[in-house]
Amino acid sequence: MQKKAKEEGKKLKVTVFLIKEGYTKVDDFIELDGDFKRLQINVDGADGELIYKGGFRSVPDWAALFQDVPGFKKAEIFNQSSRGLYVMKHKSRYFCFTFGHARHLINQLAYERNFGLIVTLNMSDPASIRSIDKTNISHVALHSREQATKNLEIGEFEFDYDIDILKSITAHVEKADEGDDTETVSGRDSISIHTRVDLPSFKELAANLYTAYAKDRYKKLYPWFEFIQEERDKLIVEALDSALVRKVIDKKFHDAWLAIPEVVEWQDIKGFANIRRNAPVTRLDLDIEEWAKECEIDEQLTVESLKHKNVFMYWTDDRPPTPWKVYRCLNAEIDINGKKYILNDGAWYHIAKNYVAEVSDFYNSVPNSQIALPSYGAKKEPEYLKSVAALDGSYALMDRQLIRYAGSKGPVEFCDLYSKGGDIIHVKKYAGSSVLSHLFSQALVSGDYFLHEEGFRKELNGKLPRGFKLRDVGTPPSPKDHKICLAIMSDKPGALELPFFSKVSLKFAVKALRKLGYEVLKLKISR
Repeated sequence: MQKKAKEEGKKLKVTVFLIKEGYTKVDDFIELDGDFKRLQINVDGADGELIYKGGFRSVPDWAALFQDVPGFKKAEIFNQSSRGLYVMKHKSRYFCFTFGHARHLINQLAYERNFGLIVTLNMSDPASIRSIDKTNISHVALHSREQATKNLEIGEFEFDYDIDILKSITAHVEKADEGDDTETVSGRDSISIHTRVDLPSFKELAANLYTAYAKDRYKKLYPWFEFIQEERDKLIVEALDSALVRKVIDKKFHDAWLAIPEVVEWQDIKGFANIRRNAPVTRLDLDIEEWAKECEIDEQLTVESLKHKNVFMYWTDDRPPTPWKVYRCLNAEIDINGKKYILNDGAWYHIAKNYVAEVSDFYNSVPNSQIALPSYGAKKEPEYLKSVAALDGSYALMDRQLIRYAGSKGPVEFCDLYSKGGDIIHVKKYAGSSVLSHLFSQALVSGDYFLHEEGFRKELNGKLPRGFKLRDVGTPPSPKDHKICLAIMSDKPGALELPFFSKVSLKFAVKALRKLGYEVLKLKISR
């Protein structure tokens, strides 16, 4: 990457941040704690500033870069707690090269989000990826890292753009010349580069990174990258939170609602309450209009109070109620400056318009099932399923009939209701994205095992009632003989409508089940 430093430079790990436009002074974006040395540096016509503070014990490798600078005292720099920040401009933009623990000196509002990730995607060889960090949006809290022992393309990792968000990546840089050193880059907000560098080469490095950041190459190589991105810019998040508070105060609930954020065992739940009392009035569901009325929401509401207030889940065995923060239970869709944002499980996400349309079109294309299941009334999920099987002998109750066998990663529920006609029906009460995504994941896993695992079918047959058993567990069933129905219990008027991330998870599951040969349908069970 650095021609000038190729031979004489020292190979170091260099971490770089790009400061947002609009900052005209270094002091506007750095936050110094304690006494720091500050030196103005001019190298080959490029002005920069070194800000550093010594530590103790050993001298860090990076200090050697500045040993010939007048006024710089290498003996003052020690490893461990030492911090160094070299700031320079390129085309009116500040670049911050951090050493030691200096990244914390930069105001978090000041640097470009995803700068390092975009640069890494643009600079790296698509076939030389070594690791990825990702977040699964069907289980928002599930963050994972995959590392490879050899260079791979991203498609060779367990990564699916329908349900995974790429958070960071480590890869090798494409070589400009055959004799160039192999350089490794890793990026998210900052970019870390393991390269040969000397003091004059910072100017070239900043120019190369700026050029790489401006390229659209990553959009062509990875067109899905900007479909869904967690919004981590604090100023935008503050604006979204303010819009959310205004929406709640004004009682504009057509695109804001409350939903439980976790999977629960409904047979153990007495109900939900908006305020904790000794003798609370519990309800079957969380309802944002009832919550706003009971909590007397007015102009005094703030985002801090949403993050402080709780709703409560009460148990049938009278154990202490489980609290959830209202902010975590809130789901909302908000448009700001022509962009769509979605609040899910306490985090804001920016959704590309074309992806919103793609997901909605796919969801609407999934046929509605013609199965006529009764309304659920005041019944909870387990009670309702029992009543359906008891009243109609064409359905077998399979709810909570967990199947364990040697080939499975864990217990698997085949479905909730199984019909004599071969309908495999999965039922879930309407809730937040993670809860509904659990339903779709269950349908995919059981549908796969049903076709391909004889051990699964053998255990399943032992749980199926007489009249529903498989004739030959040794012969794989034909998916053409079985329809998979995804049924949602919902008291909302009109056609079945799901949170955006639930639609994304449904799209992933339906596509996978169709590849297995199943016909997949959706169904609304009304109250």
